[in-house]
Amino acid sequence: MMTSIASSRRCLFFLPTSELYPTLVVRLFHNVNDAGNFRNSSSMESLDDVERRLFGDKGNSDDSGSFFRKLDKIEKSHGRSMTGSSDSGGGNLKFMDGSTDSFDTLSDGMDTKLKKAATYFSFTDEIMEDDYKFRPDVTFWPGTTYTTRDLDLTKPGIQRNSKREQFETTTEEALRKADFRNVRFLSNFLTEAGIIIKRSQTKISAKAQRKVAREIKTARAFGLMPFTTMGTKPFQFGKSMKDDDEEFEFDDTYNEGASAPTEDMDES
Repeated sequence: MMTSIASSRRCLFFLPTSELYPTLVVRLFHNVNDAGNFRNSSSMESLDDVERRLFGDKGNSDDSGSFFRKLDKIEKSHGRSMTGSSDSGGGNLKFMDGSTDSFDTLSDGMDTKLKKAATYFSFTDEIMEDDYKFRPDVTFWPGTTYTTRDLDLTKPGIQRNSKREQFETTTEEALRKADFRNVRFLSNFLTEAGIIIKRSQTKISAKAQRKVAREIKTARAFGLMPFTTMGTKPFQFGKSMKDDDEEFEFDDTYNEGASAPTEDMDES
């Protein structure tokens, strides 16, 4: 059970707890007379007095007792201290803000030095020769791209085949030119493995796709087009499908590079 003893100036509250703990006493000091005086003083203050206390007198510019005048002085003193500390530390706020238009960062001659360093490359005199090749072991065909690994001469080059030009046609052209005797046109619908290109790639109708497949089958039956599979030479119009021995020979540049070290060792 909570008991309280009240007086005109103070209130004492006794909160009993269990027998193991002592009694907790909380004192709340409440000055009733002071609160009444504050209410009376605030009620007697007019609106003009409040404005004068916050903003000061309108006609008196030297009045420094108002709240906002004191706040302005504190802000100005704080701003001067920040400016002084930045100047003493070596920084200049004017140059950081770009307020001085006459200052040019490129007038110190650093722009010329940077330009000279960026455009200077050390190279040998062999690049002036007509038959100079940066990578003689790799042929870069038109349209192919290279990576940073291709520029590293310490690593072996990777030969990339030239990309085959994308064949484009229309449904009307396929219906008109698709014939087993027109082998040049039908060869565009075959991949290197001898598979007919899908209709989603050629963008022709299903009727035209069936006619092209039928004419290719007829041309193969008459021997005008070969039956190519994966691993064999791809069919190209105007080129022989016969396997020549020259295609399986090594390049002479590799033989010369392999024989050069042995000759030097024999001479030594």
